[in-house]
Amino acid sequence: MAHHLPADNLKKLSESEERFRALVMATSDVVYRMSPDWTVLRQLEGGDFLSGVGEPLTDWMPKYIHPIDQQFVKDAIDDAIRGRHIFQLEHRVLQADGTIGWTSSKAVPILGDNGEIVEWFGAASDITPRKRMEEDLKRARDEAEQQRRLNAIVTSNTPDLVYVFDPNYVFTFANPALLTMWGKTWDEAVGKRLLDNGYEPWHAEMHEREIDHVIATKQAIRGEVAFPHATLGRRVYDYIFSPVFNADGEVEAIAGTTRDISDIKENEQRKNDFISMVSHELKTPLTSVISYVQITQKRAAKNNDTVAADMLDRAGVQLGKMTRMINGFLNVSRLESGRIQIDHEVFDIAALMKEVEDEAKASILTHSIEFESQTGLTVNADREKISQVFNNLLSNAVKYSPSGSPIRVDAKLSGNWVEIAMHDEGAGISKDDLPRLFERYYRVKEAEANHIAGFGIGLYLCSEIVKLHGGKIWAESEPGKGSTFYFALPVHKAE
Repeated sequence: MAHHLPADNLKKLSESEERFRALVMATSDVVYRMSPDWTVLRQLEGGDFLSGVGEPLTDWMPKYIHPIDQQFVKDAIDDAIRGRHIFQLEHRVLQADGTIGWTSSKAVPILGDNGEIVEWFGAASDITPRKRMEEDLKRARDEAEQQRRLNAIVTSNTPDLVYVFDPNYVFTFANPALLTMWGKTWDEAVGKRLLDNGYEPWHAEMHEREIDHVIATKQAIRGEVAFPHATLGRRVYDYIFSPVFNADGEVEAIAGTTRDISDIKENEQRKNDFISMVSHELKTPLTSVISYVQITQKRAAKNNDTVAADMLDRAGVQLGKMTRMINGFLNVSRLESGRIQIDHEVFDIAALMKEVEDEAKASILTHSIEFESQTGLTVNADREKISQVFNNLLSNAVKYSPSGSPIRVDAKLSGNWVEIAMHDEGAGISKDDLPRLFERYYRVKEAEANHIAGFGIGLYLCSEIVKLHGGKIWAESEPGKGSTFYFALPVHKAE
C-alpha cells in the first residue's frame, strides 16, 4: 500500500531542498546533477564559470572536460560508482568563455530505498586562479632549481673563491675552492664569522667595515689583501664585495668573489725589478754621454762651428727625451714597489705654475702656451712631484695637438680643492679610450695608428702621484674637439 505525504510535508520538503540548493550555490560556482552511471548530465547551473544546461545532456564530457583530463575523470567516476562513495577531484575544464580553467568538483551519491544509487548531486568551485598561481610557483621553483644547479656547477669548478655573507658578517655560502683554502668542510665553515674561519683580527675588522660600507652605500667595493692558504702558504688575493638586494631594494646579503693574483704580483715584481735594473744601467752611460755632448757644445761654440753646434743641440734634445723616458720607468718601478717618497711642503700653486711656464716657453717653440691662475691657492704637497705632473700633462698636450695650436693651463679654487685644467686643441679622445687613459702602459688607438712615440707611462705616473696626495685626476674630450685634462689637490688651510 503506497504512503502519501501530507501536502504540508511535501511543501516543507520542497522548501528544504530549495534552501539546500541556495546554500550550495552560495558556497560553490557550479551545481550539477548526474544520472546513476554518469552517462547523462541532468542539470548544471554554472554561472559565469561553465555554460549552464537546462535539459539532460549525454555528450557532456567533451563539452566540459579538457581532453587531457577526460580519461582521468572517467577513472575517478568509475571508482566512485563501484565504491558508492563521494566523487572528489580537481581537473581542467573548458570554461564558458572558451578558455581552459580548473575546478574542484565533489558529488554525493543519492541512494534509493533499496540502497541503489538513483542520482548524483554535485558542486564545483572555480580554482583556476589558485592553479595558475601554483603553476607559476612551480615554474619559478623549477627555474630557481635549474639556476641553483648551474651556479653550483660554476662555483664548484672555478678556482676563484666564491662566498656570501649575511649582514651580520656570517658566511652563508662558501664554494669548494674557498673551503680548500681554509682547510675546512662546509659544516665547519658555513654559519661562522671571519675570526672563526682563521682570519686575523685586523683582516676580519677590515672586511666587516667593507660589508658595512656595501650595506650603507649599496655599492660594490674592491681591494687586495694577503691571506694564508692552508697548503700553499701566504698568497695575495684580489676581491670584490657586491650587494644582493631583496624585493624592497634593501641589501639582504653580500656576495664576494676573490681571485689568487700571487703569480701575477710576482711576475709584475720581476718585471719592475728588471726595468729598474736596466734603467739604472742605462742611466750611468747616458749621464756620461750628456756630459761629453755638453763639453763638445762649448768647444763648438768657442770655435764658431755652427753646423756642429746645431747637431749637438739636436743630440742634446734626444738625450733629454731618453733621460725623461728612463726616469719615467724608474718612477713606475718605485711606485709599484712602494718606494716613492712624498715630501710635503706648503706652497702657492701659482708660483709653481710660473716656473713651469718659464721652462715651457723656453723649451717648447711649436705651440702657444698660456698660463692663468687665481692667487692665494696654497697646497701641502711634494713640489717636485706636482711639477712633474704639470710637465707630463704639458708634454702630452704638445705631443697630441697640431703645431701652432694653443695650449691653455688654468688653476682655480673649487670648493675644498685646487683644480688645475690643461686644454689642448688636438684630435680628441674616443669614449672607449677615456676610461683607460690613466692605466699603466695604455696608449690610445689613434696614437698607435699615427705612430706617436710613447710607452703609456706618463699619464699613469700623473694619476699615481695625484692619488698619493689624496687628489683626483680625470679627462674630458670628444673626437675632433680637443681634450681637457684636470687634476685637483686638497686646498691647504692655515691653522
